[in-house]
Amino acid sequence: MDSVETSQSGQKTRTKTLEAENVALLKHLLEMELRRLKEEAELDMIFFVGVDGRIFASYIPEVLDARQMGLLYLWKAQLPHMCAQLRNENMKVSIQQFKHGSVIISGVGDNAFLVSLISREVEVTNLLECMKRLLMGSLVIRHIFELKPMSESNMSSYPKEVVEELAKLSRLLFKERFVHTKEYIRNMEILEFIKKKLSAIVGLGSVDEICTVTFNELGTAPKYMTPQLWMVFIERIIKEHVKRAAGEVVADECLRSWIPEIEKKLKSFV
Repeated sequence: MDSVETSQSGQKTRTKTLEAENVALLKHLLEMELRRLKEEAELDMIFFVGVDGRIFASYIPEVLDARQMGLLYLWKAQLPHMCAQLRNENMKVSIQQFKHGSVIISGVGDNAFLVSLISREVEVTNLLECMKRLLMGSLVIRHIFELKPMSESNMSSYPKEVVEELAKLSRLLFKERFVHTKEYIRNMEILEFIKKKLSAIVGLGSVDEICTVTFNELGTAPKYMTPQLWMVFIERIIKEHVKRAAGEVVADECLRSWIPEIEKKLKSFV
């Protein structure tokens, strides 16, 4: 989907995003946010846990050192008690410091919570800064976990940074998943066809430059092309670049022969 954003200068830009509409994409979106939390808050480990003790998702290093292992065992031993607190006492936030490191708990609605483990020594003031990012992440994960659409009505009550994080995730999901779609494969095949035809007329060295300039003029990129944009693209290529390089007769012949072939390729992917 497209979202329109307005910059400080008042210009509107169209941003490509993808909403998670099935279980696999929702799980991927949730894991993306956990990964971002782990990196941005500089955590050793992070777990998304249900109040019944089930671990829905986690990020753990492949190899654990002694401090990390000790902290992990300590947290797992406390898990039943944590679940009881969240279930019975509705605990929202907890920061605990031990010999092996720190354990931060932040609630994600009434039925789940995040557990973040930091094995190094951290000052309380730094933990509070880390906590800000985790609380924001908890709201983001709750939105995803509750299967809410990313619409203005569903996000109107959120702080600005939560709305921005959800938008970032949606854009990242689009970028990561778009390469697997039929549209992407179609567009790459059509671009390769055009480049091959064009190189025979203008020379291989000029093809990439011509295509890049034309995409920029259209304000898009190859992977985002629609059938309508391809028609505009190919006509502009032929009328402006082929005609200049080989003359009007050759340009007219290219219009007659290339466009039907591109239309055929577009229809084959419908």
